[in-house]
Amino acid sequence: MINRDLALFVKNLMPEFENSKDPNKPVSIWKELDRLRGFPEKTVVCIFRTNGCAWYKFSSCSMCGYFNDVSSGIIDENLFKQIDILKSSLNGAKVLKIFTSGSFLDPREIPKNVRDYFFESFKDSVDKILIESRTEFIKQETLDDIKRHKIPLRIAIGLESANDYIIKYSVNKGTNFNKFLSAAKLLRANNLELRTYLILKPPFISEKMAISDVISSVRAVAGYSNDVSINPMNIQKNTMVEALWKRGLYRPPRLFSLAESLLKSRDSGTEVLSYPTGGNRDRGVHNDEFDGKLLDLIVRSSLNQDFNELDEYYNSIDKSKYYMEIDLEDRMIFQSDYKKLVSHLSESVMFY
Repeated sequence: MINRDLALFVKNLMPEFENSKDPNKPVSIWKELDRLRGFPEKTVVCIFRTNGCAWYKFSSCSMCGYFNDVSSGIIDENLFKQIDILKSSLNGAKVLKIFTSGSFLDPREIPKNVRDYFFESFKDSVDKILIESRTEFIKQETLDDIKRHKIPLRIAIGLESANDYIIKYSVNKGTNFNKFLSAAKLLRANNLELRTYLILKPPFISEKMAISDVISSVRAVAGYSNDVSINPMNIQKNTMVEALWKRGLYRPPRLFSLAESLLKSRDSGTEVLSYPTGGNRDRGVHNDEFDGKLLDLIVRSSLNQDFNELDEYYNSIDKSKYYMEIDLEDRMIFQSDYKKLVSHLSESVMFY
């Protein structure tokens, strides 16, 4: 379940510092569109500042930089004040998405009294809430407790891949597919909804392999998930993926790969969507040539669950260079970002 050498390496990349941000304010609050009730609508998104993910205390996932936002000194009173700030920010929105840099259902991160205060604060003002949790915190007694608040809920689990080898050696997730299945079945038995997160192109697998993995993973989880979010890799600070990327040994996935993954997963039996972070930027999913229309169609298709226009546009593009590049990469040891690698070599950068 754990590759200890990899976990230690990832941990050593994480900086030793104490976040000086105001503990009474969330990391961020913003509005975006999502379809948690089956149609696109304004959704308020909030990242609470907490003491961090339980897995981060031991190591971290290879691509996750959310530990940059945690504060070890967070107490219940800080979280109460953050909830109050969020409540004043709704402006009529009826749907909430909550992130914590970890697990909302982890009692060490969100104590039960804080969780109760959160649900009581919003039970008369919102109609749907999405929260996130690792599988180990999805327990019957916890679900019994949150169901009594009678707020329609969708719980998101970051599975990342249905392939245990990738979970262990690429993502460093500290869990496995069977634990996901157990949690998913428990949610279904309790009539609670599930959003499954999958990652497109974790480190140490080629882009061609990544497309195949994410498509097979969608099909593996479709029967348990109300929707599946395909999250293309974005480069976050102080992570192992960033360390590889800075040396030209990793390239974020291409928009073509994300479009193909969505189009080949749309008939899986559940809703498949993607709202890429950092799209068309160097640290996010991007083609060699800027393509704003393709990114826009990916998001629009995800929101409307109508992929016809995306399909038509994707198939109208000459992708011969793209196929050549991912075929070549598939034969390489590393998923190199060739332009960055050449730049490093020209500057005589040493690799360690």
